[in-house]
Amino acid sequence: MTRRSNSIRVAALLAPAALSACTQATSTEASSASEAPLGAASQAIIDGAPADEAKYGAVGAVVWFHPDFGVVNVFCSGTLVKPDAIVTARHCTPNIDLAALIGVQAAFAFGPDGYNPTQLIPIASYVNAPAAPGKEKGLLLDGGRDVAVAHLASAAVGITPAKLGEFKDNQLGKQFQIAGFGIHASDFASGQKYAGLATARAYNGKWYELLFNGDYDAFKNWYFTDSPSAIPSEAEAKEWWKIYKLENKYELLAGGLPGESVSCFGDSGGPLLLGTSAANLTTYGVSFAGEGTISTVCGLGGGYLVFNRKMLDFVQGAL
Repeated sequence: MTRRSNSIRVAALLAPAALSACTQATSTEASSASEAPLGAASQAIIDGAPADEAKYGAVGAVVWFHPDFGVVNVFCSGTLVKPDAIVTARHCTPNIDLAALIGVQAAFAFGPDGYNPTQLIPIASYVNAPAAPGKEKGLLLDGGRDVAVAHLASAAVGITPAKLGEFKDNQLGKQFQIAGFGIHASDFASGQKYAGLATARAYNGKWYELLFNGDYDAFKNWYFTDSPSAIPSEAEAKEWWKIYKLENKYELLAGGLPGESVSCFGDSGGPLLLGTSAANLTTYGVSFAGEGTISTVCGLGGGYLVFNRKMLDFVQGAL
């Protein structure tokens, strides 16, 4: 299988050094991309707006904290769904383990700015969702199902947890809210909470056929001119077109349509939301992948692991 460089990428920033994290994002994105099939980088909301209202209070950042320096890395997003528990992306959890090895603490940060949180609670433990059985593969080519539940060391104070909702077939085509702390501008600015609107476009089919409406020539034009593939080739283009698929009714393509927002590197674990206030805010899935481009950073669409019945059962059981 062709190893991916910087195209579809998981949305967490797997930074190798905590104290350089504020300036590490773009260089790590480039250097670590060849380390995994889908690369490694961080995801925020492109074409969204700052989300500092109480409605999005349950949406926070998964961070590294050092007592002498404060928050030194905002690498994922997440949502409080119980006073002392969050949902995030499974691929974010290696950074939770890495924290202790490099002398920092993994924590969940509340407030509109992940680097200046209004409340910061250490992460005590987590439970990863199992991969799909057998030959079922998602965009990450490891069985998909990229969701985790993390338990906090204490309950959040004054934050209303979001509700958990089951994603149903009739919600395809519906416009959701998305939120996260990843890249929100072409200059790679990140770490602040942004939100936007994104349509649930499809949760079955081949990734690139969906992104390019079945137009292979349009896909190839992007692949050879604007994709961050390290060494573009006709063979790789054909392979990408063929092998990358959404796991049926588990993974969703959302956002990126004209006038809409899209998740980007650093929004991993951020929610797919409906609701008009903190009291009825409901999350139906988590962000886990974004399609990189050279000219626009992100913009073609984002991948979400949705809470179908089976994934909702996992989350509720892990709580």
